[in-house]
Amino acid sequence: MSEVGNALADGSILEVRDVAVHFGGIIALDGVSFNMGRGVIQGLIGPNGAGKTTLFNCLSRLYIPTSGDILFEGKSIMRTAPHKIADIGIGRTFQNLALFRTMSVVDNIMVGAHNQSRSDFISNAFRLPWVSREEAVLRDQAWELIDYLGLGGVAHQPVGGLPFGTQKRVELARALAAKPKILLLDEPAGGLNHDEVEDLGNLIKQIRDDRNVTVLLVEHHMSLVMSVSDQVVAIDFGRKIGEGTPEEVQRNPEVIRAYLGTTN
Repeated sequence: MSEVGNALADGSILEVRDVAVHFGGIIALDGVSFNMGRGVIQGLIGPNGAGKTTLFNCLSRLYIPTSGDILFEGKSIMRTAPHKIADIGIGRTFQNLALFRTMSVVDNIMVGAHNQSRSDFISNAFRLPWVSREEAVLRDQAWELIDYLGLGGVAHQPVGGLPFGTQKRVELARALAAKPKILLLDEPAGGLNHDEVEDLGNLIKQIRDDRNVTVLLVEHHMSLVMSVSDQVVAIDFGRKIGEGTPEEVQRNPEVIRAYLGTTN
């Protein structure tokens, strides 16, 4: 059995069940459902305004669905506070970079590991010995990610002055610092050139294989999605219009119509 087959046989890590999101009279999501097996890379595609980022915001608890449910490892996340999402194993990058621009690369990555820390205001104020030991461990983990993603040459530089592609890698490192079980990548290829997109595709597959991370990928760059994804879900106007392997989705008449306006 293939790695994907094994993952699916082991059960779903993520289940999206009839999720709807209404903003007043606007229907952003209209009963979207799909499952993700462990260890897969799954693409989520659709034209602009289809509802992809809205769904990501539901998965990271920034939005509350009007109806439906989302299960992570068999448990609903609907009562999980947004700041606790990283604790249960869901990590995310953003379409618009959300880095601390004046902070160094290493410090930005360490921020991502906040869910690994037990320290609080009092402990930090008194600089208790265990706080220093914990900080050293987190810094070592940050440096491991810096080496893994080839950021050693810029580790001490402020993020704001770095090239856009490098900033994307810093944000990816910060998401990985939380040791996620599933990684939500929101338009990671945005603003990258052709060679950078190809490198990103290889990196996404490497992260899945090396770190045993399940990946949900929202991306407009179709060649990237189709080359790295095991499964693809297509949505349009908030509805799911296709699901299957990349080859199956590319042949789906509804998907062709959504992107090209025709089935011919």
